[in-house]
Amino acid sequence: MELIHVSTGLPWFWTIVSATVLSRIILFPFTVKQMQGTAALAPYQEEIASIRDEMALAQKRRDTLGMQRAALRQKMIYEKAGVSFGGMALAPFIQLPVTLGMFFGVKKLCDLPVEQLKYSGFEWVPDLTVVDPTWTLPIIATVLMNLQITVSMRDIVGQTPQMGHIMNGLRLLTTGSVFLMANLSSGVLVYLITSILMMIVQSFILRQPAVRRVLGIPLIPEHMRKPVPSMLESARYARKWWNQKVADARAGKV
Repeated sequence: MELIHVSTGLPWFWTIVSATVLSRIILFPFTVKQMQGTAALAPYQEEIASIRDEMALAQKRRDTLGMQRAALRQKMIYEKAGVSFGGMALAPFIQLPVTLGMFFGVKKLCDLPVEQLKYSGFEWVPDLTVVDPTWTLPIIATVLMNLQITVSMRDIVGQTPQMGHIMNGLRLLTTGSVFLMANLSSGVLVYLITSILMMIVQSFILRQPAVRRVLGIPLIPEHMRKPVPSMLESARYARKWWNQKVADARAGKV
């Protein structure tokens, strides 16, 4: 960010925006790689889910041989789909340090504070080192976070029945995050808003068939996509899950 600021002469507001966009561009190939693997595995999702259930049962029984057999079957499916298990697992481990590094890097700059950040160069957010007294930035960040989760729900392929309800739960939790966001400095919120916007735009771009063909991401038939549950359905699921847990706990005591 210092390099961008000094070499381009951009004010700090636009320096943070530019650095955030650049970081998402750097991570883009890893996102594409992950999507290629996910799309290639889509036809095998039911079989993979069955194997994972088998592994969980074997683990519960402490059946080492059963776990090894299930792991071997899963490896064979990945090889059949032409997907590297290591490559699929590596992408998140590369993306997470960059994302967290940007967040804590900007936060540290604002908390010190770096004196220049008090003069952002953007009239609506004049001082990046202080919290937003109008709560405009926290509200925008919260709304965009909720929107990003909603958008990403459609892109989840082969999800377990519970995943849609978990995502709805996350959407509900984000509404309360506005109070946490209100305690963050304006510079950090500028980073978060820019990053979330980039992810939303990226999701829409990568849905386009022409883009997917160019990037080698297989098109996923609609019948392979799980329907997104409504909030009411998720509330019913949560109530049923809770009642089942209470019943299991009572049965255990008996």
